[in-house]
Amino acid sequence: MIIRGKGYALWDDKGREYIDGASGGVGAVLIGHGVPQVIRAMTDQANKLCHAHISLFANEPQVALANLIIEEFAPAGMSHVYFVSTGTESTELAVKLSRSYHLQKGHATRFKIICRWNGYHGSSLGALSYSGRSVRRHKFHPYYFNTSFMSPAYCYRCPYEKTYPGCGLMCAWELERVIQHEGVDMVSAFIGEPYVNTAGALGAPPEYFGIIRRICDRYDVLMIMDEVITGWGRTGAKFGINHWGVVPDFICTGKGIASGYAPLAATLVHEKVLKVLEETGESCEGYTYGGNPLSCATGLAVLQYIKDQKLVERAAEEGEYFQERATSLMEFPIVGDIRGKGMLLGVEYVEDRKSRKPFPRDKKLCEMITDVAFQKGLVTCPISSGANGVEGDATAIKPPLTTPREVLDKIFDIMAETLEEVEKHSI
Repeated sequence: MIIRGKGYALWDDKGREYIDGASGGVGAVLIGHGVPQVIRAMTDQANKLCHAHISLFANEPQVALANLIIEEFAPAGMSHVYFVSTGTESTELAVKLSRSYHLQKGHATRFKIICRWNGYHGSSLGALSYSGRSVRRHKFHPYYFNTSFMSPAYCYRCPYEKTYPGCGLMCAWELERVIQHEGVDMVSAFIGEPYVNTAGALGAPPEYFGIIRRICDRYDVLMIMDEVITGWGRTGAKFGINHWGVVPDFICTGKGIASGYAPLAATLVHEKVLKVLEETGESCEGYTYGGNPLSCATGLAVLQYIKDQKLVERAAEEGEYFQERATSLMEFPIVGDIRGKGMLLGVEYVEDRKSRKPFPRDKKLCEMITDVAFQKGLVTCPISSGANGVEGDATAIKPPLTTPREVLDKIFDIMAETLEEVEKHSI
């Protein structure tokens, strides 16, 4: 039973302290727990107005937050922000707006979303339809709408059994083949994450998203980037896609935008899309808490704190140390790969390094590692089934951007103790 949090630390009802190496469990608490400036902003707004639906009113925090995002954080060309409550809603809104875009252009047959295996874009039935996280999809197939899948950019387990850079980025060019096979007049959008959290911080080669962008432009397919985990400095850039120098048509974001202090997410829309949508003036956004003034006031305080404290820059600087420090875990034979960017890290485990054979799923290795680390006072995220949709184990570590360096060291000390214990007594 958790009762209190401050900075990077959590305390349970027995008084035991934990390092929050998962930022609230799912990477949300970007700036740490209990920041006074945010709490004051929440209290001030609660004393003024907590809710008024956007179908009737705009509100000051909503407008101020949108302006701050566009002026200080969004890539050039992103001109509008729709506020929702969860990352799931933000990706679904991008899918809906993509459909509206093509309808407005007279392309009524364009509806298919192309997504990547291992990607994860939300827990609703709609979002699971275009999520490739196999372990979360299995129960609900009768309810999914028709989507298409392509291989992920997974250099450690290349689906083409190639090695970068000699691979020719076949995983990126696969998008063009899928579009052609489905029919150019059938595809609406591509969706992907710059770093796939549920595959253990899985990134992509430097040329990858540039190729994806060119293919999307060639076929008038909209490019949706899911930055629910990777936005607002997590990877050492304002948005993860910035590392590739690419501007998408939509950025879907959540979690860190309000750092877990209130439910808030957003869909950022490029002016290219808005020019088409504004011809009708129609909108498909009708969420009860979209643009909620209390949530937006919280998000405004969080992003202002990130800006004032230069946390994006700090995540880049400390992130280099964080990633370098993580390589120490390679001394353990069960660690097959270390990857990530900034303050987002993935550690993938293998039964045999040479063959990269994953552990059998029934061993539940990543859950075991998470449990042992938890007993030692470190909260991490277990990642299962990433290798092939059935097997595979990894740990995601993503502490708050404010975590001191000595605590980062402590994270890896605990991880080393954990892996030593697991290897000695359980494998």
